[in-house]
This record gives sequence, C-alpha cells and structure tokens, in this order.
Amino acid sequence: MVIVVATRYLFFNSSAYETYLNHTLALMVTSNLLRERVIETTLTDHHLLSITAAQQLSLAVMIFAAAEFLGFVTLWSDRSPEQTRRRHRYHRGAAAALALGFLAAATPARRAGQTLEEFGGWSSVLAWALLTSIFIALAYRLLRMAINELLRPDAKPRERLLSAGGFVIGIAIGSTSIDAVILATLEQLGWMHTIAFRLNLHGSNIFWETVGVSFIAAVPAAKALTARIGLDATSRHWRQLQPLRAAMVHAVPAIAFELGRPNTRRQKTPLDLHQTTVQIRDAILQLRGYFHDVDPAQANRYYHRHSVPAGQREPALATLQLANAVHTKAAGATPAPLNTTVILKSRSTNLEQETAELLQLARWWPQAQQDAQPRSTTEMSK
Repeated sequence: MVIVVATRYLFFNSSAYETYLNHTLALMVTSNLLRERVIETTLTDHHLLSITAAQQLSLAVMIFAAAEFLGFVTLWSDRSPEQTRRRHRYHRGAAAALALGFLAAATPARRAGQTLEEFGGWSSVLAWALLTSIFIALAYRLLRMAINELLRPDAKPRERLLSAGGFVIGIAIGSTSIDAVILATLEQLGWMHTIAFRLNLHGSNIFWETVGVSFIAAVPAAKALTARIGLDATSRHWRQLQPLRAAMVHAVPAIAFELGRPNTRRQKTPLDLHQTTVQIRDAILQLRGYFHDVDPAQANRYYHRHSVPAGQREPALATLQLANAVHTKAAGATPAPLNTTVILKSRSTNLEQETAELLQLARWWPQAQQDAQPRSTTEMSK
C-alpha cells in the first residue's frame, strides 16, 4: 500500500481527482501504520504515545481520510472544481471538530488503557457516534455516486468495475459504522454482549477498507503499465486490424501512407489507430467498382463451413463481399459502374464506432479470403 501511495504522488497527482484520492489513501495508510505492532511498541518505548492512544489517534486520522474521500466523491458528482473546493473547506472543518470531539470523548478509555469496546460507558458510545458520523455521510455519498455510475447507459466496463468497487466499499463503511454505534448502545443498556465480536471486527475493517481504496487507486497505474506494453484497447485494436489493413494495402497500394515517422513501440496512439481505419475505409471506397451481391449458394456454404452464428451473419457476409471484390480486382476485371446498393456502408460517426465496425470485418477476414470468388467483367456488367 505504501508503494501505491508513493507511485500515485510521483506520477498521478496532476488533477483535483488524483489529489483528493492520494490524500485519502495516504491518511488511510498512516492510520494502518499507527496500528502496526512495531510502531506501537516504538511509540511506547520512547514515551510518545501509549498503545491505546496510538489506536485512538489512528481512528482520528481515519476521520480526516473520510473528509478527503468526500472531496473526491463531491468532485465526481459533477461539481465544478471551485464548488468542490468551497464545500471541501467544510468537510475538513467538520473533520477537525469531529476528531477533537472523538479524542475528548475517548479520554476515559485512553486513561484506563483500554479500547473503547472494552471500556464501555456512555462516553464510549459518544466517541463512536462522533467517529462514525462522517463515515456514514461518506457511505451515503459513495453509494449514491456508485449507483448513478452503474446505471449510466454509456458507462464503459472499466468505469462500471470501479463503480462496483466503490459500491462494495460504501456498503462496508456504512454497515461497520452504523453497527459500531448501535452495538455499543445495546451493550451499555445491557441488552447485548458483543465486545469480542466488535474487537475482532474493528481490528480488521480499517485494513480491508484501505485495501479496497488501494485497489481503486492502483487502477490508473495498472492502466498506464498495460498501455506501456501494448495491452490497452487502442493498441489491441490496432493489432487486430493489421491483417485486414495489409490485405487492403496489397489490393490497393495507393492507400498506403505514413503520418510522420512510423510508431515502432508496442503502445499505439489513437492517431495510429485512426491511420489504420482511414486506410482500410479508403481501400473499400477504391474497390467500389468491384463490389457485387454475394451468390446465395456461396453465402450458405460460407456460413456452414465456418459455423457463422446467426448474430454474426451480417458482418460475415459483408466481409465475404469485400473479399470477393479484392479477388475480382486481382483477376483483372474491369470495374463496373457504381451500384450503391451493394457497397459496404458505414454508420459510424467517431473513431470508436469506426473501429468497432472494422473489427467485425477483421474478425471474419481470414475465413472470407478462403471462400472468396472473383467475378468476370461480363458477370459484373449484368
């Protein structure tokens, strides 16, 4: 977790989103470190803090971590950076007041050298209420944000995955915060005895919540690493289109061009992908005079031979039509007058949609090449 924090501050600290998340994670890791046995022993041996005081300070630090996470969630909820900064002043002010109130209410337990669970009393109930109030507010905001993102129709899979992670973290924070106050109150009233359960739960929940936030925080670094080695979507799509592009360049050499120096790295840019899509689409336009309707018998053989699913028959047939055009041109046929009814049409309006369309052609290109049949000039003129 310390490595994740250091990496984020060094390489992912350029936006308000990243700053709030980095502060959150740094404070959560600090809270966990204060609970490490080695650090607790060191603080005690040097007469700086007792073990109980270190544990309570760890909880107070989590209040400030929750405030920073609220800043992240506020910004994510379509607030402007200026609005978020103004609201975040209140978050931090409230965190400072709650932390001071918590430490004051927890003083009797601290003096007795006991945890809040062991010491009990209404002062401990008050301490839990002050501690968890900001966590409950955070859980509510986090769950609302996660649900909105999960229900957003245009959300990408990675965004849905992060939102699902945020939803799980929100449930964990909310449930452990609410039950801390309820169980402490019921214990004080003598209606339930849950000290052992609460000691076990509260001893690990901060760690696992930190692990969850670390997972979310590590996503940008993991994404940058996968992009570096060419495993990002842009690079993968570029590679998947290369066999089709090479075939188009061979069929229509005039479409070959390079925008500046060729990119030899594994990581490809949107410009590299755009160049590939432009070349393929240009070749299809150049082959317009060689397009013709696919013979139904040929299409049926093609479907049967390659087990083309019903849902894939339209792009598979379009690919076979393109392969037939390439073979017809290679056979030396004279291009026929343009017939727009048999030309491959595109409904794409951006690079993402264009890439998706061409990837469908690339998916069936090897099979279409095997079954392609040229037409003579006489047949094409009919």
